[in-house]
Amino acid sequence: MPKFHLYARASMISVAMMSMACGGQAFAQSDQVAGAEADAIVVTGRRAALESAENRKKNAITIVDSVVADDAGKLPDNSITEVLQRVPGVTIVRFAAINDPDHYSVEGSGIQIRGLSGVASRLNGREIFSANAGRSLLWGDVTPELMQAVDVYKSSSADQIEGGTGGSVDLRTKLPFDFSEGLHFAGSGDLSFGDLATKTDYSVSGLVAGKWHTGIGDIGFVLDAAYSQLTSVSQFVRMEPMFRTRIQGNDYFIPGGYAYGQEDFQRKRDGLYGAVQWAPSNDLTFTGVFFQSRYRSTSDEFGSFVTSQNLAVDPSQSTFDDFGGLISSPAVFQRDNTTFLPSGAPVTTGGTTGSWNSRTKTQDISGSVKWNPGGGPLTVDAAYQHITSSSKMHRMNVFRTVDFPTSFGLDLSGKLPAISVDPAFVPSLLDPANYSWQAAMPHDEDNRGKLDSAQLDLTYATGDGFLKSIKAGGRWSKRTERDFNNGFAWAALGQEWNGYPIIPFSQSRPGDIQLYTFKNFFHGGVSLPASQYFPDADFARTVGVDEIHDIYGGTAGRPEGFVLPNDRTDYSTKTLAGYVMANFGTEWDQASITGNVGARVVNVKNASSGYFQQNTAQFVRNGVIYSLSDAAQVRSGGAEFTRVLPAVNVTYSPIEPVKIRAAYNITMDNQSFNSLRASGNLGVQTTGNGSPPDFANYTTTSGDPTLKPTMSNNFDLSAEWYPSAGTSLHVAAFYKRITDSVVFGSTQRVETVQFTDGTSEQATVTTNEARTADKAATVKGFEAGGRLFLDRLPGWFSGIGFEANYTFLDSKNPGDVYYDIDGVAHNDVPLQGLSKHNVNLAFLYEHNPFSLRVAYSWRSKYLQSTNANGTNQSYNFFTAPNQSTNIATNLPIYGADYGTLDAGITVRVNENLSVQLQGTNILNATQKTLMGGYPGGLYGRSWFQSDRRYRMGVNVTF
Repeated sequence: MPKFHLYARASMISVAMMSMACGGQAFAQSDQVAGAEADAIVVTGRRAALESAENRKKNAITIVDSVVADDAGKLPDNSITEVLQRVPGVTIVRFAAINDPDHYSVEGSGIQIRGLSGVASRLNGREIFSANAGRSLLWGDVTPELMQAVDVYKSSSADQIEGGTGGSVDLRTKLPFDFSEGLHFAGSGDLSFGDLATKTDYSVSGLVAGKWHTGIGDIGFVLDAAYSQLTSVSQFVRMEPMFRTRIQGNDYFIPGGYAYGQEDFQRKRDGLYGAVQWAPSNDLTFTGVFFQSRYRSTSDEFGSFVTSQNLAVDPSQSTFDDFGGLISSPAVFQRDNTTFLPSGAPVTTGGTTGSWNSRTKTQDISGSVKWNPGGGPLTVDAAYQHITSSSKMHRMNVFRTVDFPTSFGLDLSGKLPAISVDPAFVPSLLDPANYSWQAAMPHDEDNRGKLDSAQLDLTYATGDGFLKSIKAGGRWSKRTERDFNNGFAWAALGQEWNGYPIIPFSQSRPGDIQLYTFKNFFHGGVSLPASQYFPDADFARTVGVDEIHDIYGGTAGRPEGFVLPNDRTDYSTKTLAGYVMANFGTEWDQASITGNVGARVVNVKNASSGYFQQNTAQFVRNGVIYSLSDAAQVRSGGAEFTRVLPAVNVTYSPIEPVKIRAAYNITMDNQSFNSLRASGNLGVQTTGNGSPPDFANYTTTSGDPTLKPTMSNNFDLSAEWYPSAGTSLHVAAFYKRITDSVVFGSTQRVETVQFTDGTSEQATVTTNEARTADKAATVKGFEAGGRLFLDRLPGWFSGIGFEANYTFLDSKNPGDVYYDIDGVAHNDVPLQGLSKHNVNLAFLYEHNPFSLRVAYSWRSKYLQSTNANGTNQSYNFFTAPNQSTNIATNLPIYGADYGTLDAGITVRVNENLSVQLQGTNILNATQKTLMGGYPGGLYGRSWFQSDRRYRMGVNVTF
């Protein structure tokens, strides 16, 4: 089941599990005491998990929030990302990536802590990652059932592994010695249903654990396995950029087209976890851990689109805002820019059927030993870790065209857009003879990465004075990754201009096309031409690129699969770190002060090698057809850096329930492999709908292997109040100054362009390269939150509780530049991924046998990208017929305000069995994106909706 579980329900097991939830190495002693105090009132289920997480936060030596097993179990949280979205200061990305605003992710793909995407991923305090050219884990790929708890660190100490300008997330698993003696079993299962997907999915999980006292010492094991399946549908409508268009002497902003479509998605996620522990004596413990998470997904996508920079309207029949932005028009038509009159030509619409599948697997094998010789002042912790991770993806898109009438209707006045055509034209959409095959575009990735690391920590207890202990240690690691990527090899099918006849759908092989209807689109909220012919999904799923060109004309742009070594990029990072830290504390009367001070020194060596690839393409320039050749040249590079990372954490407690914390630390993020890549590519940007289209300019993208690590100076101050078990209140303020952050800025340079006829030219290209921002960014803000149970109310009313938190964030990032619709540069955007306002509200009810939670999560708009695909293009602004200026833009894209309501109820039948009913996205939320860079502010870019989901499940334990 995609949720956390607190498997124990009986009071004795509940106490043991609370102790386990607080049993991290750094806080073991203090948390055991806290667990004993909490046991004064025996609670079970979610209430026990909430109190365990509260104790974790209360007794931590840094600023940390925790979600303990079963904290999310009363809600249909399908992934780690959804679990974390309710933590104060944490927001999640509901797209394939923060800088990919065109692909929605139902479960979420990434997280930010206090607005920063620099979040380090950890498993039991050690580094873990996915092989996706990044530095962290793909959170949605991880099986949450295997986790005992998730800790969100907002300040750091010198003994923590470097990384995380925003913070770090530590996934903690169950360990055998956290259980009481004997065998323990638990299992769960559920069924779920999405109202758009209309398909039932299931999830199962099981755990067995044992611990015994034997003649050779204590021994124990844990074996945990889980499987879950999710089927979902996400639907979208997207507007092209609104180009400045002069009509009858006035300037208006007219969308360059639209796109709408549906993605049918299914993922299967399974996890396997095993751990063994042996303590031959009281001062020696050996631990071995195996962790594996696999994620497999398949997707089919159908989309219809219009893209043109020559669209216009009749102002007398249209409505606009005060700045000339189009609101609605009954007739958007193609304009002849040589006369400024309607061209009379039909509007050519494109369509695509996409099918892709992906597989990722991350496997972690680690061993550790903890030795406290003779129970004396010295403790030795040593560990070795080996991680392997792989990620594969195959995608095929097959495109078609069909001519609409000479215009289409567009209405952007409502909450959702509407697209229309003349009703008399609709029957022609049902005739396959009006459609033709256009192009095919395969794409493949195959990444493999590994990491080896060794760590040694020495702790020396100094006694009962102010100085409690000295801790020192070091860590060595080597991470490598080999990525294959063949780009997006778009190649035309039969188009006449490439020497192959156009083939209509009516001449297709049986089974190669299908009539597709966008059913229940946006739950019936969007009007559009719903039924059209597309390439068949099975055809796109199974066809090879050579086969489709043999059948429907044209020549593949490149061979199918990978061309080696051109498609290969290699990365490596070697890290050597050492630290020293002093822990201190003292008490007087009811007051106490505790903390730590230390520094970590880190040496990093980055290297990358790959090929700069020129992609094949055809275009028309000055009436001549040009064809770019397939060419590549090797590139490599790297750099070495040494950084000092001080850290100070102080906690003052005037009375036992109150904690006042202050922290200062410097954190760093080594740049992602994608930003450090030596490889890159050169392509061509085109305009118009010609075959081939008209030349606009050359473009390149690449990374930089010499990029510096991003550094953040962090100041934190918080106050926490714990008046009783289950009740707490906290406020926190923070400030971050970030230097050497990476942005993808648009610049120009000269490159050699090679053509298929053997000629070449020196051309000025627009390049979007990873570069270091030349100005510092800042983030400041505060958090406030709390939880209250009305325990003093009589009877059933005593189970009522409330939970709420609010985070305010403000940022400036003058090093990030975008170019508005007039090509003017600006640097006034906030940090990427940062919402100014973030709210979580929850109504709780915990009274045996019922557990209820109704939760609402909301965030305000946030920047997704200043260089997103589709809004980083050039267009020709015509001031008069045949008189134009080319303008290059990089419009910023924002995620709009977004909130979701989820609810869940659990009924505890007995100590061994509970039944759950849950609902997700109950209010049918619409995720909207916005595009900026206009005089009128922000305009709608895209709208997304996905399933409401309902889930029923059972938990058993014995």
